[in-house]
Amino acid sequence: MARRLLILLLFAQVLSHLFWLSPAAHSGQVAIPWMMNRGNPLFDTIWEQHAPGSSLLGAAAQRLVNIDPALLVKLLNTLLIAALTVMIYWLAQRLAGASSAGLLAALVWAWWTPVYGNVLFYFDTLLAFCLLAALLIYFRRPERPAPRQVLLMGLLMGAATLFKQHAWLAVALAGCWLLLSERRRQTTLVFAAGALALPLLQWLTLLAQGLWESYIYWNWTFNLSGTMDGVPLDGDLLRKLLLSNMLVFPFVLLSLRGAAKRQLLLPLIWLATLVVLYPRFGEIHAMGHLPFTAVMSGIVLARALPELSRWRSWDAPRLALAGLSIGIGIGWLWTGAASYLHIPLGPGAILGYDEFEALAAELNQRKDAGDTLFALPETDSTPQLHPLTGMPAPGLWVKGWRWYFRPERVRQRLAAEWADDPPTWIVVFPALIRADNYGIQDLLAVVDARYERQFIADEIFGHGRPEVYRLAPLSE
Repeated sequence: MARRLLILLLFAQVLSHLFWLSPAAHSGQVAIPWMMNRGNPLFDTIWEQHAPGSSLLGAAAQRLVNIDPALLVKLLNTLLIAALTVMIYWLAQRLAGASSAGLLAALVWAWWTPVYGNVLFYFDTLLAFCLLAALLIYFRRPERPAPRQVLLMGLLMGAATLFKQHAWLAVALAGCWLLLSERRRQTTLVFAAGALALPLLQWLTLLAQGLWESYIYWNWTFNLSGTMDGVPLDGDLLRKLLLSNMLVFPFVLLSLRGAAKRQLLLPLIWLATLVVLYPRFGEIHAMGHLPFTAVMSGIVLARALPELSRWRSWDAPRLALAGLSIGIGIGWLWTGAASYLHIPLGPGAILGYDEFEALAAELNQRKDAGDTLFALPETDSTPQLHPLTGMPAPGLWVKGWRWYFRPERVRQRLAAEWADDPPTWIVVFPALIRADNYGIQDLLAVVDARYERQFIADEIFGHGRPEVYRLAPLSE
């Protein structure tokens, strides 16, 4: 019965994610892979602060499947969400020994995914997939894990670091857990060997390509320098986090009191994945820990729900707790239901992509073969103009958020390249440019000096009215 309900849940998830919900497409999974497939290597002519795993995966998928890149990433995201649903069901069922726990965990995940998962195939969701798969391997046997399990667990956790650097904390905590729980140094060494295998392969490849220094700078030095602006935790996100994680703490207490202390690895990894929320608190970063929240919540609900049939014998504290639970449940219902409301683009739209189609169509009518393009600023969404128009950047491509222009190397290289080989077309989004975007102000000065405005496009959702410029012919 539980498996039939799981299949129905999967069917509903697939339909809603494909045709109703409207997550955004991020440049790291659409535009950057598109540029990579046209000869622009990461950390060479693409300067990007994120770990390279999802862009490499996106580039491989675009080479294998020749469809619209945003539709492709939407399909990949739907597949990823469905796979996580099944994995959450399996892990909760295995830990609780009851299919009801698996089904309830899958329901918790399905309910909260639209709340947090507002970006397609994002780094945090891929990180969670790898870590959850590692826990499935670890908990495959109720007793001490075999060396093969530990090695595979390490490989999967090492893979998580390729999608987001924060995963190294989960690797470190899992290694400490194995060292303390197994009390065998050999087990920890096997885990460490597995965890380092894929990152080491990545590092050797970057060294061979001569991109090591650039990788270290953009993936580590830049991110740890405090150059990037942080986003503080606001009250709305705090409310959502408290509501969705309400059952994590009962799980910890139940595990401490019972005989299943081995299950405490689950909240330990949950704690490690909370770090992806920092330093830019946002809904999408909660996807890093949500699968582990769902597993723990499903197990607690499976143990608590049978008590509901005996509510007439409850004492005052249990009745008070039940009343509190009803209030929390109402909060769950409202928060989850609100995520199904439509944005102005309509149901099933791909935010951060579809709104640029009219502008791209106009550019496609005016462009010539070999033309190049740059958007000011290149944000998480405006780079989608590159695959939509088929026009790459002329040389270096870098995001236009103000923190990307704080390093002197960015301004120097762009100025040198644009002096010799400027973009044919520049699309300026005045509504997105701030007074402190001093790097972009230098580029706008080039636009004023060397470009002619061709047209002002219609209002674009969330971006204002873009101004489109073409490089003016050199005067004799």
